[in-house]
Amino acid sequence: MKGEVVFFRVFDIGASVDLGEIRRRVPMEFLSGHEPSERAAPRYAKLPDSLLVTVDRRTLDTTRGRLEIDLSVRLYEVGALAVTVRVPFEVDTLPQLSAFGSLRVVRDGKKEDLDAFCGRIAARIEEDIVPYLHDSYDVRVDPEPYLAYCITQPDVPARVYVESRRRDVTALLAGDPRPEDISDEEVQDTWQTWYSYYRDDLVVIEWDAALVIEPSGKYEDTLGVLEIANLQLLELRTYDAYLDKVVDKAYDDLETFFARGGLFRSGRSIVKDLAEVRMDLSEMTVAVENISKFYGDFFLGKVYGGCTRKFELESWQRTVDDKMRALTEIYQVARGEVESRRMLWLELLIVLLFVSDLVLILYLG
Repeated sequence: MKGEVVFFRVFDIGASVDLGEIRRRVPMEFLSGHEPSERAAPRYAKLPDSLLVTVDRRTLDTTRGRLEIDLSVRLYEVGALAVTVRVPFEVDTLPQLSAFGSLRVVRDGKKEDLDAFCGRIAARIEEDIVPYLHDSYDVRVDPEPYLAYCITQPDVPARVYVESRRRDVTALLAGDPRPEDISDEEVQDTWQTWYSYYRDDLVVIEWDAALVIEPSGKYEDTLGVLEIANLQLLELRTYDAYLDKVVDKAYDDLETFFARGGLFRSGRSIVKDLAEVRMDLSEMTVAVENISKFYGDFFLGKVYGGCTRKFELESWQRTVDDKMRALTEIYQVARGEVESRRMLWLELLIVLLFVSDLVLILYLG
């Protein structure tokens, strides 16, 4: 059994990125986009624009011995870096493959997990692209990890996995060493999202891992969909955390605004800040929603739909939408109060002018 284990780590960099500016100003050749799919699909179905900024092959000491890995970094306009580590394997059985799921890099005699290893790479690239970052926001979340077991030479035909090895696949994707003890319900849940285009290929999707069997070795389109779905999940998590900070600050600002003596405070800065945040967040969330066009009953559309269900993307989107509505309501309250106080001051000025006119008329006779 041969193939490769593909580790994804997707990082949010706290700002959007101008890919066009990087292409124009950075004196190097970039590889753009993703590999096109060879499977039947509508013309509108395409992965989002990106830049492949790093492609490297290196030999590393790991907990699986000395391994030659392929490393690549892809930069997305919505403000994300996807670091991909590819490790070839050759094993006899599926359970042996599960050991790669806990792979660690050994540096100076110390074990380093892939989050830290990929984080160092992402940090170096982020430093280089600081001049091309726009609309920054001050919030960071943990990177989104994912793992794909890609088998090009299976020990049995792909259909055997579907018919008699479901429990072993479930254990592999869950990282569980006891496949015989996994319940039928868990196996059924895992196999709710499996797809096949040709008779000899198979894709099974779980929350943090996937199995890809493709004897032709042409599965880059499938990996691209897995990466995009994880990117969307990361960005929705980021916006959720950012909205928490913004909404909390907005409530504090309103509390200060309505406090005793607040009549003499101007709320224009609050309204201005809220309006800018609403506009920026609306633009970012729309960009994340539109990052993929995999709607339909074609193969990649099905794979993306499986990711959407497994990753609970719609639930995350609803959470972000709910917090956006809460922010909108705060904005409307603040704006209404500012307008009300403005009218009050205008009425007071009118009264003062009227009184001053009366005083002048009485004084001048």
